[in-house]
Amino acid sequence: MSEIEKGNVGISRDVVTAIAGIAVSEVEGIGNLRESDGVFRRGDGMKRFVDTEVEGENVKVTVRIHVLYGTPILRTAKQVQTRVKAEIERMTGLRVSAVDVDVQRLIHPDEPPAGDEE
Repeated sequence: MSEIEKGNVGISRDVVTAIAGIAVSEVEGIGNLRESDGVFRRGDGMKRFVDTEVEGENVKVTVRIHVLYGTPILRTAKQVQTRVKAEIERMTGLRVSAVDVDVQRLIHPDEPPAGDEE
């Protein structure tokens, strides 16, 4: 090894959460979570729908989504898992041990977005 390590590198849990949220937002078939949202909420409000646990070099992610009616639910959930794992590992170098997807609602395309649910 030609380089000497000088110090430590830390990656905030919030950064890992943001990466996961952006990855989810790029999957087809994800429905609006709240009236004011685009497809999948980004920014600080997205933390309501993405939980991350970072322990050392390992990450566990839980994502809560709504799926558009007519979109295969299992396929969409697996795409979320694959995308979240790939993006976190690519951008942080951390190992993703699990991505749990909780499909909370099925949304019909003609249905108005849900209100500001808590």
